[in-house]
Amino acid sequence: METIIQLDVEYQYLLAVSILLLLPKPLLRFRVPTGISALLLGVFCVNFLGWFSGDQFILTLARLGITSLFLYAGMEIEIDDLRKNFKPLVKSVLQSLGLILLIAGIISYGVALSFQISLIISIAIFTPSAGFILSSLKSYELTEDEMFWIKLKAISKEISAIFALFVALQLDDLEGLVRANVLIIAAIFVLPYLFKFYLKYIAPHAAKGEVSFLVVIALIAGVLTKKLGTHYLVGAFIVGIIAGQFNHFMKSEHSQRIEDSLAAFYTIFVPFYFFSAGLMVTKSFLTIEGLKYGVLISLIFIPVRIVMVSLSIKYFKKGFWKDHLKISISLVPNLIFGLVIIGILKDKFEVDASILSALVIYTVLASVLPSLYFKKLPIENYDHSRS
Repeated sequence: METIIQLDVEYQYLLAVSILLLLPKPLLRFRVPTGISALLLGVFCVNFLGWFSGDQFILTLARLGITSLFLYAGMEIEIDDLRKNFKPLVKSVLQSLGLILLIAGIISYGVALSFQISLIISIAIFTPSAGFILSSLKSYELTEDEMFWIKLKAISKEISAIFALFVALQLDDLEGLVRANVLIIAAIFVLPYLFKFYLKYIAPHAAKGEVSFLVVIALIAGVLTKKLGTHYLVGAFIVGIIAGQFNHFMKSEHSQRIEDSLAAFYTIFVPFYFFSAGLMVTKSFLTIEGLKYGVLISLIFIPVRIVMVSLSIKYFKKGFWKDHLKISISLVPNLIFGLVIIGILKDKFEVDASILSALVIYTVLASVLPSLYFKKLPIENYDHSRS
């Protein structure tokens, strides 16, 4: 894309990085989540300045952001909690997968898209972004039980979506799907031994090096799963789940330091992922047709998602029915998954720009809804910077 404002690339980076790291915080006073402000900054840079289109340095920073975020998300999963709540979680997973498949079939029939593309779009519509949601819960004036329920629902839906996305991306290559499954199973088998080796022979001689090790392994796993035809988040998420089972990372005297350092790391780099996502929203996205479709699917699917979560609370957690609306709205944001899938649809499937534009609008509207609903929150507590 032609550069509209001529400026040395070093100064472009300096200006963009400075604004990206500093501006979103003041905008929180106006209830604009950090991810949204970083996304809009990317849109502005590529369309009004002509900067960073296809920039590999920004892309590398974005990969660090998305892999470190899903590393952290995987480490947050507590297997004991999943076991204790196995039945409602299985029901939630089956409900999510069933709804994704149903809507994929409707989209495929109604819009004349392939089932594979329709399935991926359906995943984008119905998957909440657990990291985005969990980082905000303490600002929503919820009880501990409500936050625990929301956490389980968000995590179960995210696991469902990662599994569905993994399969959906390989539907046109069943041989590749088998190969990817074999390699991922092998990685799941090998990673615990790698962590044990690191903790026994390297960690004692490399003080406070755990976060660097985890980030590098997550990035490598993310790149490998991307090469297998899926996405960076799949590999990073698997690394996080396995790392989370080691006491050294999660339940030792070092765990709080590790958690804080990892959170600080992805807090710095995740905005670059949103910024990079904004760079793909070129002028071809900015159409009246895309705006109409975006508003339409928002009016249809945001209420559907709220109703589905409310019904699951009614049948599985009856004591929470009186607070069903605020719990349901807390689970609406899908910013991370929405942007991930928009990128996949654009790069791998070359989907029409009006559809991509509609998904961008839907994702933004769904992700700002809680900030509008919980309008009585103290501003200083409202911070989505953790995803």
